[in-house]
Parts: sequence; structure tokens; C-alpha cells
Amino acid sequence: MNKPFSQPQRQSMVGIVLIFLSALYKSLKGLWAIAIYVFLGKTSSFNYTYISLGLIAFAILILIFSILSYRKFLFHINYEADEFILNKGVFSSENIAISFDKIQQVYFKRSIIQRIIGVYNVVIQSAGSSEKEIEIKALSEEKAMLLQQKLNSFIEEESKAEEEELSTESFPEEKKKTVYWEHRLTFTDLLKLGVTSNYFRGFGLILIFFSSLYNQFADLFTENEYADEAANYLNTFQSVGEILMVLTFMFITVFLVGIVVSIIETFLKYFELKLTQSKDSLELEMGLKTNTKVSLHPNRVQILRLITNPIQRKLNMYQLQLSLTSSTETQKKNRINIPGLSWDKATKASRFLHHHEREEGEVYKPHKLWFYRRLFWGIVPVLAAALGLNYIFETLPNPVVLGLALVYAICIFLYQHKVYQKINLEISEEFLVKSTGLWSKMQVIIETFKLQSISVSQPIWLRRRKLVNITFHTASGDVRFPLVNEAFVTQVNYLLYKIETSTKAWM
Repeated sequence: MNKPFSQPQRQSMVGIVLIFLSALYKSLKGLWAIAIYVFLGKTSSFNYTYISLGLIAFAILILIFSILSYRKFLFHINYEADEFILNKGVFSSENIAISFDKIQQVYFKRSIIQRIIGVYNVVIQSAGSSEKEIEIKALSEEKAMLLQQKLNSFIEEESKAEEEELSTESFPEEKKKTVYWEHRLTFTDLLKLGVTSNYFRGFGLILIFFSSLYNQFADLFTENEYADEAANYLNTFQSVGEILMVLTFMFITVFLVGIVVSIIETFLKYFELKLTQSKDSLELEMGLKTNTKVSLHPNRVQILRLITNPIQRKLNMYQLQLSLTSSTETQKKNRINIPGLSWDKATKASRFLHHHEREEGEVYKPHKLWFYRRLFWGIVPVLAAALGLNYIFETLPNPVVLGLALVYAICIFLYQHKVYQKINLEISEEFLVKSTGLWSKMQVIIETFKLQSISVSQPIWLRRRKLVNITFHTASGDVRFPLVNEAFVTQVNYLLYKIETSTKAWM
């Protein structure tokens, strides 16, 4: 009986459609500004017949490229060399070989188009190379499940007997996994998350969008009578109070629209989120625009972040952010967010990923110099703003400027003092926990045996004060803690000893 995927094979035939649509989208997405310009009637000198013929010819060339790309994309499993092999490329050939011991994760990602045409996107992540992952974008459900099961069997070191039972002709019935608990996000949960998180993200996205739009059509706007009317309307405001009222109204409007954008983004990203715990892993599936299904094994999770804010805490909603083993290039990409967990389920997930309960440890705080430095840089903008306002509004009384500056400085002082109170580092026998945040509170949790190394830096201006900056390095990124006393180095030596003597598998 032939072993599955031992012979080079292609994706499903509908992969041609997927490649074509993807290539067409990438080629045309940069032309949206030109399309709007044409739509507004600024192309009277152009011949639309030639434009249409050019687009048709362009589409035909992309179709030919898609067919060639489909035929050149071949993959198989080399059982003798213990490798997964991929060959691809139209104008230049590329051969990628990943040994089984380098494969970290095999999971599914499906866009809306992939779900419509009924194919799976299989993602194979590997360690130790700039080629972070392989994507096979168009496999049938049967082949995708079989490939995932086969490659995972090498990761989990299943027996040869179990491996030989698999075949390309028949897909074995998936062994039922015992589900210990389950977490799902309902429509109401998604709405709550959209309203109570990412307040300024949607606000920032709107500002970036309109800024980009204005830059694209700056010349068009200068000739627009509506733009001139808007400018004349703004010139009618004379007093500072009127200007502040307009700016406040604009800010509130954009902020509310930003919340709507945040809600939409939340629905697209976390739609039908389902998290289940089996004996060996956490199974996560989520997403409307791009549906992702991934298995989270405890050894792959290097850093766990527990995030919440006062409103979400009242609603008993917590977010886990898991940083997986990755190369430097993919650290942000390998962060998985699981929002909307109750405290009970967040604790269960944390306990499963860490295998044991956290115990209390010794707590450290940064030197007060950290607070003074942040306070100083917070007050500098106040002075600059006061001078700027005094220069712009020459008739504005100095007491008003000084009063505004004083209020701002008091707010900055109280804010930075609270931030300083909340930051600390707790080190116990098994865990390292960094706590930060005033509104959005975060705990960064690392098991000590998963630390790879620790860096201690001491700039020349800190030597007199005998202070150092500490950086903890893991396989999924770094965690920094500033301005601790030199005496902390003894604790660093102990942690290094723990790293060297630990026999636990951290990957």
C-alpha cells in the first residue's frame, strides 16, 4: 500500500480560479484611485475601447500565469529523508524542503472565497528559517485533513503502525477527542467586545483612511466648490470657544464612527469563535473574513498575556494573548488573541498551558527614576503647547494658558504615578510575571524553564545609580523590565541556573 503523499501531486483544479482571483486582486488593488478618477469623468481624452481591451488582455495574461503556477506547484512527503518537499515557481523555480523535526504547526486558514469554492488552505509552519511557513491554498477537505493528520503524526511521534494505516484512497475516521470544556462567542459577546475594546484603533484607522484619501485627490479637492465652501465656513469662527466646540464635536463624531469600525473589525476577526480543551491541546477556530483553525499545544506557547480593562472586568470578559514559538520575522504574526473568556475559563486555559498553579514570588519595581523620566517627557509637551497657544492667539490672556498647562501637568502627574504603581515584576520558582497598565491591564506570564537567555544592560548614565535594564529572551519574543537595582543580577544568575539545569521540553 502506498504511503500518503509519497508521490508529487498538485492542488485541486479549482486552485486555478483561486490563484487567478488572488493575482488579479493584487494587480488591481493599487489602481483604485485611478478608477475613482475615471468614474468622476476626468478621462474624457481617453478611448474607453482601448482601456477595455487592455484590461481583457491583462486578465488573459494573469489567467495564463495562474495555469502555469498551478502546474508548477507540486508537493510530496519524502519518507526516506523525513522531509516535506514543495516545488513551485513560474519564471524561477523554488524548491523547499522541511525536515519533520522542524515542523512546528499545521493548521487551516480559509477565506470567504475558499469556503465558497469548497477548498482548504493548509499552513505548515517551521522553525529556524526565513521561509516561515508554507501555504497550500486549494486542497479538498479530505486531502487537507489527511495531510494535517500525517504531518502532525510526525510532530507527536506516533508509532509506525498507526502511520501505515493511513492511505490516500481512504480517509480514516478521526479519533474522537474528549472535550473538557468549551468557550464560544455569541453575537452579544462580539458586540460587547467591539464596544469595550480598541477605542482608538478605529479612530486611528479613520484618520489614516481620510488622510490617504486626501493625499490621493488633493488636486481634485482644490478645484471643488464644496471644499472652498467648507473652508469659508471654518473661517467664520472667530473665538477660541467656537473653535474648541467644533473640534470637540468632530472628535466625538469620529470617535463614535471609530467604535463602529471596531465592532465591524471584531465581528470579522472573531466571528463564531470556538475554543475547546482536549487532552493534549486547545483547539481554536474563528473568523468570518478569514476562518482559522489551529491546535495550541502547551510546549509551543512561550508567553501568555492576560488582558482586561475595568469595563470588561465588570462584564467578566478577559482576553488571552498567546505568543507561539517563532522566528524573529514572525513574532507579531504568531500571536493569537482569544477574547471574551470568563475568569473561570481563562484560569482553566492558563492552568492547562502551564500544567500547574502559579505560586507567589518575590516582587520587584523599577527605580523611581523611571517615574521621574516619564513625568519629565510628559510635561515637555505641556510647555510646548502653552508657548504655541500664546504665539497663535496673541489676545489670549496668559492666566488662561497657564491654567490649562497647570491642569494638564496635574493630570500627567497623577496618570504617571498610577502607571508607576501598577508596574511590577514577580519571580517565583516556576514563573516570571510582569504586570503593567492603568486602564488596559496586562499580565505577561512566562514559565522560567522557557526562558532562552537574559540580557543585562547598563548605560553609562545609570552606572552611578547602580541601575540596570533587564531583557528576558524567549523563542517568541522578548520581555523587558527597566531600571532595577544591581542587586537584581543575583536573581538573574539564579534564573540562568534554572534555564541550564531544566530538562523540560520548551518547544
